[in-house]
Amino acid sequence: MDFERLKEHRNHLNAFANYIGLHITQLGEGSARAEMPVTKDHLNPIGSVHGGCLATMADVVGGAAASSYGYQVTTLDGNLHYLRAGLDVTCLYGKARELKHGKRILVYEVSVEDQNGTVLAEGIFTYMSMGKKILES
Repeated sequence: MDFERLKEHRNHLNAFANYIGLHITQLGEGSARAEMPVTKDHLNPIGSVHGGCLATMADVVGGAAASSYGYQVTTLDGNLHYLRAGLDVTCLYGKARELKHGKRILVYEVSVEDQNGTVLAEGIFTYMSMGKKILES
């Protein structure tokens, strides 16, 4: 699998992630990393990173890891625990680690951290393989 090509393909086609500045930085078999610079547009009324940004980061990085086998995936379930308020955050970093890789069902542990390595959210996300290749050789 050409992980660099797959990473660039996913980054190019993910319109919502691009809109909020989120992109995949690393992709390997069953794993992924992502980052997103935080601006005032990402904050909620109390000045912390909006929970929707944390959830999006978790889903995008988990989905990238799930797609690392070269097939389109869709999210079946996401269980995210918000652990700390994201105050004074300049950048978010997400990572996903594979827990289960079945024929159709893929399960990932995800975490979202700030620029200091403080974990803001952790969760488990489940994806289903659509059985359709992402890239043709």
